Amino acid sequence: MRVLLCCLLATFTTLQAQGPATIKPGNSDVIKLSFYADNWCMVFINGKLVALNSIDFIPHNEVTVSILPEYPMTIAVLAKDNADPNTGLEYGNHIGDAGFILRMGDGTVSNSSWKTKVLFKGPLNSDIDHPTVQYWPIPANWWAPDFDDSSWDSATVYASDQVKPDGNYVAADFTGASFIWSKDLDLDNTIILRTTVQAPRSYVKRWNTIPDLNIRGVFTEAQLATVASPNLFVNNASSLAVGYVTRVRDGQTSTEQIAQTSNGMVSALPVDLGPASHQVFLTLLGSNLGAANSGTANVNGTIIPLAYAGAQGDTVGLAQFVIALPRNLVGQGSVPIHVIADGATSNTVNIVVQ
Repeated sequence: MRVLLCCLLATFTTLQAQGPATIKPGNSDVIKLSFYADNWCMVFINGKLVALNSIDFIPHNEVTVSILPEYPMTIAVLAKDNADPNTGLEYGNHIGDAGFILRMGDGTVSNSSWKTKVLFKGPLNSDIDHPTVQYWPIPANWWAPDFDDSSWDSATVYASDQVKPDGNYVAADFTGASFIWSKDLDLDNTIILRTTVQAPRSYVKRWNTIPDLNIRGVFTEAQLATVASPNLFVNNASSLAVGYVTRVRDGQTSTEQIAQTSNGMVSALPVDLGPASHQVFLTLLGSNLGAANSGTANVNGTIIPLAYAGAQGDTVGLAQFVIALPRNLVGQGSVPIHVIADGATSNTVNIVVQ
């Protein structure tokens, strides 16, 4: 008996040292995620891009994928209606409607408890004859679980006949879910949505393995490690800059695009410096700033201190460079720009100033 007890104790001690057995997730652990957007969207879960609409805008497309749930679960969505970036109109002179709906196999649905923020609106005041638009910068890390969306508006619920879903939309796939958007279904063309879901009462995480593939890290190493430092992103073969303009006037701030896409081709949107009372800041997006947090910009031959240089979001290597545009650029047309930071000079990009 003593020998048997010793053997049992030795076996138990060995099992303790080895830890619990490895349990991998299986097909029974995954749940279905279905979503539909008028016209397009991409969905992040717990900070990871899990699905996007494979059809750019038309026909409207219901998307279904399988996911492995981890709670609490943060769902973040970038949703876009089809709209001309300069006018906010679609198909000529039409104001389009929008809408988003989601349902998951754990019972999660889109409803008014979600939070929303508008990024692109137009035509302002529904003015079709003289359309103007307004942009707001997308917040850094807006998809992250720890992002604070408490100041955002609650989503607005819309009836199905207001959204008028078509394409391959199947209503039965969204039982219990509501179509949601921001407060203006017609004029708010690009929005972001968020919600956080707690674990259902019946949920038990059965598996104990953790994936060792860091997709974001692989992307960063592959895409950023071999480029110049610092590096400015370009939109086309003519080195059109990637970025946007922020205008400050009368204490109000607005954001404007510097590029447009038509028939698959990207071209410049001229920057209007406006009257002398306007302050116009150009934000250029790029990579490999390193540890530098300051520098200068060479703008059409004039050296200007950078108003800001720092990280863009939480992806290693991505950066943004902010430049206060001088008024002597008025009427210059194509303007070459490069930046110098930490003793290194970037590639040259171009913007157009009217």
